[in-house]
Amino acid sequence: MRPVPGIRWAFLAALACCFGTAAPSRADDGPLRPDAARFEAAFRPGATGTVKGTSVPLDSHVLGEVTVSTGQIVACDPFVFIEAKPFIRAVPKGRFPVRIAVMRSKRFGDRIAFARVEFSQAPVVTWERALVPGQDPAKLGKNEYYGFPVDAGTGAFLDPAVGAEIVALPPDQMQALDDDWIRQAESYGKEHGLPFALPVSRGAHALVLFSSGWGDGAYPSWFGLAADGSVAMLLTDLRVVDDPGRQE
Repeated sequence: MRPVPGIRWAFLAALACCFGTAAPSRADDGPLRPDAARFEAAFRPGATGTVKGTSVPLDSHVLGEVTVSTGQIVACDPFVFIEAKPFIRAVPKGRFPVRIAVMRSKRFGDRIAFARVEFSQAPVVTWERALVPGQDPAKLGKNEYYGFPVDAGTGAFLDPAVGAEIVALPPDQMQALDDDWIRQAESYGKEHGLPFALPVSRGAHALVLFSSGWGDGAYPSWFGLAADGSVAMLLTDLRVVDDPGRQE
């Protein structure tokens, strides 16, 4: 069930910054920083990663597409925080592929480790934090990062117009939509050999739902910028694959 809006926004604020063991220990004791090599390697053919000291294979799939009509994009838990604020940085308008990198493991289970929106094929030359209004990187301490909160084990990429339209639905229709998404995502995942996942359309908009790493928590997102400063990619790290030097 969805919480009432007041509780939801309070919970969103409380979870907006994730602390502690999920973030790596860095030599400069600063906040979590983007790991360009790890981000890129996860989507290459034959990719591997390390999870709790164990080497695991990673394979990537185009899950679906996301439609951007407003020039803004949201990463959120679609079952609890569908009306989350969009990231500050503007993004191109259009319809863009969403690719996921999936960890395959008998020990840990198959889990989605990364999800990214590919706005262009331009090489990423720099990464920056994807922030929403009110987040100040200067306030981040050791091993801290801003991440979108998850309380239903699911993440999503969508245009904020979709969230606004869904929030305006009567509660019974909103609940029916949630139930339908859950049924479809479970079926789609089984059919395609994926964890809980779903490409879906809502009116003129396409969006995607995907299981969030180990489950509930807060997950950081990063914008990949091309040499000309344009946004080439939005990537969410679902904190499955170990960071170099992570202290468990």
